[in-house]
Amino acid sequence: MFCSRQGSLSELVRAQREEHASTRELIRAQRDESRRYQEESRRYQEESRRYHERRDAALREFNREILLRNEKVYTAVIAEMEEGRKQLEEGRKQIEANTKAVLSVLDRLNGSG
Repeated sequence: MFCSRQGSLSELVRAQREEHASTRELIRAQRDESRRYQEESRRYQEESRRYHERRDAALREFNREILLRNEKVYTAVIAEMEEGRKQLEEGRKQIEANTKAVLSVLDRLNGSG
């Protein structure tokens, strides 16, 4: 009876050792998978960072060009508006001068008649 118990105990110990070894292999495989996942995640993050840096640089360049074009256009528009304002002012002065001249002629005609 003792012999059969010992055989049984030996089998139990052997089974537990095999199960423990199997568990260790499973844990090792999970760690390896976790490391691969972390490495892949780091690579993806790095690629994403580089992509966003390139995109941001391209957007900055695009915005810079648009702003320069807008500045040129608005500068030209402002210059034209200023020229138009000057012409309006000259026209207003000319109208005032003409009005004074017409009123002066009318005053002379009214005084002589």
